[in-house]
Amino acid sequence: MELKEALAVLQLPASALPTLTAEAVRKQYLRLALRTHPDKNPDPRAAERFAALGAAHAAVLGALAADAAAHDEQRRTATLLELLLRALAGEDVEAELRAAGEYRPPAAFGVDLAVPFDARVPQAPAGPTNAAADESQPDMQQALREMFEEEGLTEDGDPLASYELPLVREV
Repeated sequence: MELKEALAVLQLPASALPTLTAEAVRKQYLRLALRTHPDKNPDPRAAERFAALGAAHAAVLGALAADAAAHDEQRRTATLLELLLRALAGEDVEAELRAAGEYRPPAAFGVDLAVPFDARVPQAPAGPTNAAADESQPDMQQALREMFEEEGLTEDGDPLASYELPLVREV
């Protein structure tokens, strides 16, 4: 049932839609239900009218709920966008994200740096590391360059030239 038709069945003006509440719709439905219910109304079409009234009630309440959900989502999106812009400007917004109910996983969520993502990546030697052992660390940049070349992902210039891999140390 169309929203305009549902409002007409409930005898509500379409102009009232922006300010209409679920409670007002419920009250109007109950008022009309008393008049149109087949047990109260001897009209042979009362059952049909009562069913249409129920459908109209459900349609209007559904539209109100959808509008409320859309409004809430717009407000949530605007809040998150504002927080993002503030975070990009350097502000600490972690507490506000938590207050807004947004979950942020830890920085290394789902990442085990000890497991290579590709067999072609050399593994770091096991055991404790120290300054002398830093020289035995695998050359990750070289391994990545070779992998890119094997996959045909070479470009003009060096795509890894400006990227420094962090040293991964086992504690």
